[in-house]
Amino acid sequence: MEISLYLKRPTASQETVIFARITYEGYSFKYYLPEKIKPKYWSKEMQRGKQIKQFPQYPEFNQRLQNIITGIEYVFRKYVNDSKELPAPETFKQLLDQEVKKKVSEKERQNSFFGYFQDLIQQSISGTRRHPRTSKPISKGTIKNYTSALNHLTEFQKTRKKRIEFKNIDLDFYNDYTEFLIKKLKLSSNTIGKDIQVIKMIMNDATERGINTNLSYKSKRFITIREKSDNIYLKEYEIKEFEDLDLSNDTRLERVRDLFLIGCYTGLRYSDFSILRPDQINDGFIETTQIKTGEPVVIPIHPTVKRILEKYNGILPASISNQNTNVYLKEVGQKVNCLKSTFSKTITKGGLTITQNFEKWELLCTHTARRSFASNEYLAGTPTITIMAITGHKTEKAFLRYIKLTPNEHAKLLKLQWQKRFALKAV
Repeated sequence: MEISLYLKRPTASQETVIFARITYEGYSFKYYLPEKIKPKYWSKEMQRGKQIKQFPQYPEFNQRLQNIITGIEYVFRKYVNDSKELPAPETFKQLLDQEVKKKVSEKERQNSFFGYFQDLIQQSISGTRRHPRTSKPISKGTIKNYTSALNHLTEFQKTRKKRIEFKNIDLDFYNDYTEFLIKKLKLSSNTIGKDIQVIKMIMNDATERGINTNLSYKSKRFITIREKSDNIYLKEYEIKEFEDLDLSNDTRLERVRDLFLIGCYTGLRYSDFSILRPDQINDGFIETTQIKTGEPVVIPIHPTVKRILEKYNGILPASISNQNTNVYLKEVGQKVNCLKSTFSKTITKGGLTITQNFEKWELLCTHTARRSFASNEYLAGTPTITIMAITGHKTEKAFLRYIKLTPNEHAKLLKLQWQKRFALKAV
């Protein structure tokens, strides 16, 4: 059986009805769906709503279409299995009216797994749902993770022909779903982990509201997969060579480089150090409130930061987008000789361990500055609790997982501590 979706009036300026062309073994007929859309938001090629900013409800809309298609397929299979013959079009239409167009109360829709998930995404987009710890709006990155997980679950339901409801989110589902993500979608371990984390968040939220009573997701075997990522940080001598690079003939790259150095010596995120204002700098300290966490932070001004501030008369150059900054950073990094060393990244994707080699400058991004600050301060012997007060890590375990130190660097750090200890004894 083939199901293709079309618009009744594809050139209309207002919403128009969507119909399905259902074809199977000698039969073909139209079936009008209980969904409408403006033609400008419709993708003829994808037969779905366009994934564009002007149509922010596309995840929920496309999910409803997918649910309808799944329902059509279910009706067809059930009839064939029960009667051992193909349904005539009129019979099929009557059965579809009962299944697809049945009245579902708004409460029932909200209490379904997908309905609840879709509403949560919409509330996050609109800002009515806030982060439970910080009360800040849900970030675009987090919403992107939600939408990605929803799309994967939709594909899983379609491919495996298994309806997903709160009651069947159990260990069998977990095993089937992770296998699907590994073997079918060939996703990396950390991407799979994000999906599981989102599912557990949905289940927790629904449980707290009394909508879900299935607690199988709390099993120790319902784990969030995590793989330590190989991300770079710049060592002090690399930052120094980066800083000494003469870019006076290219103000575009010079400004990007200087802003990056601010991040290396403050530990702030790009969203914070790229918008520093003169009134946030007082008596040798930077005082700001972090955008992501809403937490205040006070940071002493490093000599390099002081020099850059003086260079721009206390007003840092206007920042550009994070994406473009990352592109320009790589352009700067390519000019730094010590960043042409080879760096290997290893990830597990599609169940296979893949190692790729890069020159270090190829992996530069704005977040490298923050990670460099944390790693270098730790290596210098700055107390972990002091670094965490600036980076915002809540636990030492999370902080140590964040910084990127090799076994050799850990050995050097231990040696440094021994030298300090022996020096004190000698006094």
